[in-house]
Amino acid sequence: MAPSNTFQNLAADKQERILDAALSEFAEKGYARASMNNLVGRLGIAKGSIFQYFKDKPGLFQHVFDFAVGRVKDHLRRVRDQSRGQDVFERIHRSLLAGLALIEDSPRLFQLYLRVVFEGDVPFRGRLLASIRLFSRDYLLDLLREGVAAGQLRPDLDLDLAAFLVDAALERFLIASSVSQLDPGLGLFQADAARARELAGRLVETLRRGLGAAA
Repeated sequence: MAPSNTFQNLAADKQERILDAALSEFAEKGYARASMNNLVGRLGIAKGSIFQYFKDKPGLFQHVFDFAVGRVKDHLRRVRDQSRGQDVFERIHRSLLAGLALIEDSPRLFQLYLRVVFEGDVPFRGRLLASIRLFSRDYLLDLLREGVAAGQLRPDLDLDLAAFLVDAALERFLIASSVSQLDPGLGLFQADAARARELAGRLVETLRRGLGAAA
């Protein structure tokens, strides 16, 4: 469900303005309650214009999600590339801190992700979640392979299971920082930056003790 040629022929700043407004609408209200009328009101355009750009609401949502996820992927790739050669657990730590920073700086991106995770009426939900988890797995496997090569991880480590474990731990940490019911008594939900960084460091140190090579 790619956007129409009409949308693709718009100037880049106008495309981004439309997608940014749609991101706000879906993040604030979820898929089902998001209103195309509200969206065109935000943009100050005729309702018919949005349907010249996107065939329907599901198509718009899918493109907005891909747009938002693209921002997150670019952010994490920069962290990965800038940290090459560092200790693998420091790289994991930097990745987790980058996630916290992204939630603080661009809360709508994470809010949209939470909508997809917790709301069953989102179209293409399975595909959207799978795309995120596959990217996360590949991202972490890249870090872990380099850690094995550098002798920083246990040589007998099952990398697929290790990537699954680290992915689960980091995702749960980030979600718990934003969803009170999933904070298991750590005081992580809406914690100030210093407390969140402290807990992030303790989490990564726990991973080091379980996955790291013997001293």
